[in-house]
Amino acid sequence: MDQDFTYQDLDMDQRSTSDDSGSESNGLHSGELKRFRVSKRESQEKFWGRFGVTQSSGSRFETGLGIPAPVAILVKLYLNGKLSDGDLPG
Repeated sequence: MDQDFTYQDLDMDQRSTSDDSGSESNGLHSGELKRFRVSKRESQEKFWGRFGVTQSSGSRFETGLGIPAPVAILVKLYLNGKLSDGDLPG
């Protein structure tokens, strides 16, 4: 990863917040996460594994369970294009 950033650079609140997406306090929306994963045609195991998360935890995150802050930060960076598959261990 060759970019420097600060936490303030992670502005996920610009993303759409449809009423069926399930709002989370960390700015990630469960419905949006699932739609993104499905659009990439990835299994829960593959998608969530890149963030160090098990398939079962990823499934719970997609249905509205709060995502721990370290995972949420990685997911936000990934969705914003600041991290790529090559930057993540999973």
